[in-house]
Parts: sequence; C-alpha cells; structure tokens
Amino acid sequence: MSDFSDLTELPEDILAGIGDLGWKEPMPVQTQVIPPMREGRDLIVQARTGSGKTGAFGIPIVAEVDRENLAPQAMVLAPTRELANQVATEIIAMGKHRGVRCLPIYGGTAYQPQIDALRDGVHVVVGTPGRILDHLGAGRLKLDDVRFFVLDEADELLSLGFWPDMREIKSYLPEKRQSCLFSATIPQKVLALSRAFLSEPEFISLVEGHASPNEIEHFFCLTSAQEKDDTLRRIIEHEDPESAIIFCNTKDDVRYVTAFLQRRGFDADQISGDLTQVAREKAMARIKAGELRFLVATDVAARGIDISDLSHVISYSAPDSPETYVHRTGRTGRAGKTGTAISLVSGLDIGNFKHLQAVNKITVTERPVPSEEDMGVRLRERLAVKVEQDIRHLSPQERAWKLDRFLPAVEEMAKTDEGRRELAAICGTYLAEHRPETSVRDTPAEPPEREPKREGGGGGRGSDRRGGGEGRPGDGPPRRRRRRGRGGRGGGGRRS
Repeated sequence: MSDFSDLTELPEDILAGIGDLGWKEPMPVQTQVIPPMREGRDLIVQARTGSGKTGAFGIPIVAEVDRENLAPQAMVLAPTRELANQVATEIIAMGKHRGVRCLPIYGGTAYQPQIDALRDGVHVVVGTPGRILDHLGAGRLKLDDVRFFVLDEADELLSLGFWPDMREIKSYLPEKRQSCLFSATIPQKVLALSRAFLSEPEFISLVEGHASPNEIEHFFCLTSAQEKDDTLRRIIEHEDPESAIIFCNTKDDVRYVTAFLQRRGFDADQISGDLTQVAREKAMARIKAGELRFLVATDVAARGIDISDLSHVISYSAPDSPETYVHRTGRTGRAGKTGTAISLVSGLDIGNFKHLQAVNKITVTERPVPSEEDMGVRLRERLAVKVEQDIRHLSPQERAWKLDRFLPAVEEMAKTDEGRRELAAICGTYLAEHRPETSVRDTPAEPPEREPKREGGGGGRGSDRRGGGEGRPGDGPPRRRRRRGRGGRGGGGRRS
C-alpha cells in the first residue's frame, strides 16, 4: 500500500492530520487493522510497542465519531500516564482538521481542567483506569454514547494491577459497542480479559513467531552466573508473581536461593531431599493453600506437586534436558489459567537452551534483565495504582481527617535522608500487605454493585450493563484473521 489515501477511502481532513504527524505510508499494523476495524469487528491485535498501533485504532475512531455529538463516543484505556498522554496527543493531531476533541484523563494532575473539558464536551477519552473511575463515580463522565472501546497494552494493564478497575469500568459501558484489544504479548490472562470485553474477536498478529495466542508465556533472561541471584530478585520484583515455583538443579542451590530470598523479605520456603517428609508436606500444603508465594525446589523433590493456581515457574538453574523444561513449565497455566515460564540462562547454558527449544518445537523470547531504573518505575506505578484504588471512594471529609493531616509529617520527613528511608519503608510495607490484584480468570467475576449515588455527585448509570463476549468454560481462542505481517516496524521512536 503506497499511502494512506488508499486506506478505506479516508476523508481529506483526516489525511491532512496524518500528514501533520509526518506519516508517509501506513505501517503493517495499520494496513491490517484499519480495514476490519472500520467494518465494525472486535479485534485482538498482537503488536510490539513502536509498531504504529495508535494510528491503527486512532484513525478509525477519528473517522467515525459524530462531530455534532459532544459526548464521549470512544474510550481508550492505557496503563500509564505517559502512554495516555502520548496516545491522546496523536489522536488530537489526527482529528485536528476534522474538529475531533480528545481529552487525556490521568492522575497526578489537577482535576479542574479535566472537569471543565468534560463539561464543554469531548468526542474521545484516553486515560488510565483509576482517574477515569473517579470521574465516572462522580457523574462527570458518561459512557452511554461510547461506540468504540480500546484496551491499549492490555498485558501491562493487568501487570500493574488494574483488573479490578477495568472490571468496574465495564459496568458503565453500553452493551452495544465495538471493542479492540492491543497487546505485545497474548498470554492466557490477556485472552481471559478479551473474553470479558470482546465479542467473537478476530486475531491479528504482527509479531514474528507468534501466530496465535499462547497458553503459557515463555521468556528467558541472559545473565552471568555471578549475577544470577540479583537477576532473580529483579525479575521477581518486576513480575510480582502471585505464586511461583523456583527450580534449581541441586540441593545446595535450593538452600542458597531460599536463604537469599528470605533475607530480602520474600515469602519463600524450600523442598529438597534433605528435608523430612513432614517439612516437605508442610511447605507444599502452604503454597497450595495460597499461604506461601515462593517455593524453591529441585525437579526430583517437586514431583507430584499439583497446584492449579500457580502463576509462574522460574528456572534459576537451566534445565538439563528438553523433557525437564516441559515438566517444569507444565506446572503453570493449568486449567486454562494464567501461566508464565521464566528461565535464567547464563552464557555457558545458552547452547543447551537453544537445543531444548528446537527439540520441544517452541520459541522462548529473550527479554533484558530489568534495570534498577526499570524497577523504580514499576514500583512507583504499582504503588500509585494501589493507593488510587484505596482512596477513590473516600469523601472529601474522610480524605481530610484520614490523609491530609499527615501531609506536614510527610513533607518534613522528605527533607532528610533518614526521613526518606522511613517513607520508603512505609511504602514497602504497604505494597507487601496490600498487593494489587493482577490476575484475571477465564470466567471473570461480575463487577460489584456500585454504591448508591451520593449527595453532591453522580454515580453513573443505575443498571449494571455488560458488554458482549463473556468468557465461558471451554471457550476456544478467537478466530484468526491473518497469520502475521512484518513485526515491529520502527515508527520514528514513537511509543504508539
């Protein structure tokens, strides 16, 4: 396709907006997504960051909104403030010559400009779930006219703990709408999310080697043997698994890894041939009951363990055979639930690791080890999500006596290194005791009934309206429209 003018007969004013963005020709994700989206189909799209997916869903939205109706007709949910602002900026540019109004809505900024813009009227809303729920709960935002609903970077929305918020937002959405989900990875938890929001979606993949959704997400991190324990720590903190078995090849490694995790405050226990049967059964019973997050084990000691809700399997030591890898990873993702398999691979093990992939006919994607900067960003994001969820339903009076009275103490503590460390300890304890809900099952629970409308603020629509496509046990994967195109085209460094 040579240029955007050939793409489903786009109006001149939209082509002018695309030109303002400097886009010369459609990217692969745009050529594959824009036509079926303009035909009104629900879609699951697997595309990497920077592939041009904002244009893929933004162009059809801008082309179809009714400019005379100054009510939200499209809503895009994004996992971070930065992405929400970036998506909104591009949609504003696309619709500038058409008169389309787009409003970014996210926390960390003043309410009043958002309230004023909603009162004046907007066509498209792009935001993070928490602040959107604030406006919905107060009656400032109405979704009755929403015809397009987009989940952008759905895997990150779930990883940051937004599932409860998305479940609540769903109750405000009209039943009749077009819904599209975009994600860099399509593990089972994203499929479950699609069943909650989409109706008979078609699947389009722009990622090489991933032509259909995966039941278990496989990836590995390359690390040195000397840095393996610190790599494990970073992966655990970044992934924040609900529960995991960490496999080692020797009993000495089991003891070392267990002690390492316990010293750093992780809820970890071990099973190995050195332990008594009573101690081993006690550890296994704890993780099965959800009372233990991390179980460190050898392959022999872990035989016979059947934990249906295990979210992650982590190989601290590379498996010594292809069969061992299958046995380890098969302990997660059971009964259609979320499954992630992570391997720590040193340079000496990489040849054997490639061999087991070839024998098992699977592709395990390499991911970089999270940096300390990545860790800090992820912790801040998770903390912000959880705090926002906890204080959303407080009245102004409750916030004043529960929260505002601590502001002078916080400001004073933030002035010194010791005070900042104390604040960090409080944040760490808070996150440990109030971990965000990150999982979504194949048949998601219905959202809780909303509280009655309070005096001085709207509570949204009274009925609990649901979108199509509820997950049912035994639901198969979505229909596949095309196999895949070229993956990950640049896009000038934009995070689209």
